[in-house]
Amino acid sequence: MVILRNVKNITDYLEREQVDAILEAAHIANHRDYLIIRVLWRTGVRVNELVNIRPGDIEWNNQVINITKAKRGKQRRVLLDQDTLKMLSDYVLALNTPEDRPIFNLTTRQIENIVKKYGNTIGVNVHPHMLRHSFAIHLVRSGMDLRRLQLLLGHSSLNMTQIYLQFKDDDIREVYQKVDF
Repeated sequence: MVILRNVKNITDYLEREQVDAILEAAHIANHRDYLIIRVLWRTGVRVNELVNIRPGDIEWNNQVINITKAKRGKQRRVLLDQDTLKMLSDYVLALNTPEDRPIFNLTTRQIENIVKKYGNTIGVNVHPHMLRHSFAIHLVRSGMDLRRLQLLLGHSSLNMTQIYLQFKDDDIREVYQKVDF
């Protein structure tokens, strides 16, 4: 049994409605920017991992992205929903991106600026790692267990992952009301 202690409170995350508003602003303005933000939100990858994703890293039929240049030289697999995968495939085909070249030929700084720009449209100072935090908190609130989340995020220990145990009263109340006393 894992005992969770010293859980820090993460304050730099977005609620689902805020992410939706940022995505909507990007969708209206620029397809590439929208796709970047959507992939960050739907996979929880770090910005330095995003800039290294190549078409050859994607298992299109399995809906998996192989993150080959993760933190500390690690590798991991992340999932991607079918709709985002289709958009990514169309983007790669439209640009004729070679299998061994990054899909988004941008620097981490450029991606940080893109995310910040759309965050400003909703009045929130946003950085790419906030999307990672938001992804993790959203998955926990939706019922994902910490061990699976740990694998998706590429954390070396559950202690690192437990910081995403961020629940609102309504989240707790919903589960509590399902208990058969």
